[in-house]
Amino acid sequence: MTVASTVPNCIHELTILDGNPSNRTNLQFVFFYLANGSNMRQEMSVRMRAAFFKAMSHYPILYGELQWQKQAVRIVVSDDSQVSLKPRYDEYDATERVADIAAANYNWSQWPKELLSVCPVRHPYGSAPELPLVHVVVTWHPDGMGFLVSIDHSVADGVGLGTLLNQWASIVREGRILLPVDSDHGAVYQELVSSVSEPQGDWLVDYVDSLPEVPPAVAGKELEDSVAISHTNPRAPRQIELALRQNAHAMRVTPEAMQRLLDDSPQPASAIRLAYALMWQRYIAAMSTAAMSTAADSLDQLCLINVIHSSRHLVGRPHYIGNAVCPVYSQSTLDRLLASPVGAIAADIGQNMHAVTGSQWLAFTQMINDPARQAKFYTIFANPDALQLTISNVSRVPYFGVDFGFGAPSHVTLYPMVIPGFAVWLPLGPEGGLHIVWNVPEPIFNVLRRDCKLTRYVEVLF
Repeated sequence: MTVASTVPNCIHELTILDGNPSNRTNLQFVFFYLANGSNMRQEMSVRMRAAFFKAMSHYPILYGELQWQKQAVRIVVSDDSQVSLKPRYDEYDATERVADIAAANYNWSQWPKELLSVCPVRHPYGSAPELPLVHVVVTWHPDGMGFLVSIDHSVADGVGLGTLLNQWASIVREGRILLPVDSDHGAVYQELVSSVSEPQGDWLVDYVDSLPEVPPAVAGKELEDSVAISHTNPRAPRQIELALRQNAHAMRVTPEAMQRLLDDSPQPASAIRLAYALMWQRYIAAMSTAAMSTAADSLDQLCLINVIHSSRHLVGRPHYIGNAVCPVYSQSTLDRLLASPVGAIAADIGQNMHAVTGSQWLAFTQMINDPARQAKFYTIFANPDALQLTISNVSRVPYFGVDFGFGAPSHVTLYPMVIPGFAVWLPLGPEGGLHIVWNVPEPIFNVLRRDCKLTRYVEVLF
């Protein structure tokens, strides 16, 4: 994600360069702040840190049994700043932290050796308050500043990083909060459904209800195995995600390739939708090869594509505009999907994308809260003979835990143990193309990197 300033003669970009797990914290994101001139150094460092913590202070910390509760955040900085949260000074072993970062295999050729500050945020009531939930490591060179942000999952689950970065950049540039955030998700949900008397399902709810009943023994085992959707163990899916991240690969769609994608499509569609469609199709094609799938001969099988797309379509609440979620479920036979032009798939995305109404929300919530219907719903995604794909740039489906999409941007949307791949889309604007972090098993990735229909538009970085 890049946020550009409109200040004359000054370019401000806050760009995610990489994201990897660490043995110290669960998530790490590298940001780079570019500014013309070299007079920004220490003053800008303080301003950037203060703005980051100011933006962070508008989110709840979801921490195990404390989730959905508003908790104070204790800020720790290495020197005085203008943060109004009464930060206190605390010693921190910066040398150890820098060594830990270097061990994370980042490309430091463009990063300076000079460390300006390390700013941990600690949980006020956690079982291990000495372990910081957030680190912000700031470095500097004449062209700008580098930030490495390490975020614990307990924070990342409560913070939509896309919205956070926009707020951060807005505060830095203009000293104002861009989007107020209502942290009481339960109250928002009650408000959403309070005026709804009758649930209104869509094809997915109807499809689930049409499925045969799941025997209790099978359903029980299904629920036991599906730790990724456990309400009682909120950290379980994080461990699965960390394991999946071992197969993360980075790709890029350059502006020139996006234009080529537009030129090659006979159907009108946005470049981003075309890119989505291209990734879906080539992924499914890789999955359907004889070496990749036991179901390769079943070309008439149902191919269910579930997309959680960051959009402006969730219930019209303006303070969720920046990081709302919009479920898109598309079903098609495998042979039809592989034979369809990318533009046709992109058009299907547009036709299926819809606002989540209160009635639909209520219908899905009732379905997922009914044990028998819930078990049937799980079978859709736990069927080893079906090909499924989830592409997400936000977190879980909002129905679980009434999550409005405030989650780690590189989070498997549903059931990561049965959905083998996911992508993180980092749009850099019309002139910057797309950055994609795609988590796929190595054999499938090897097929993708040799797929000329994909590599015509997508550059494989690693």
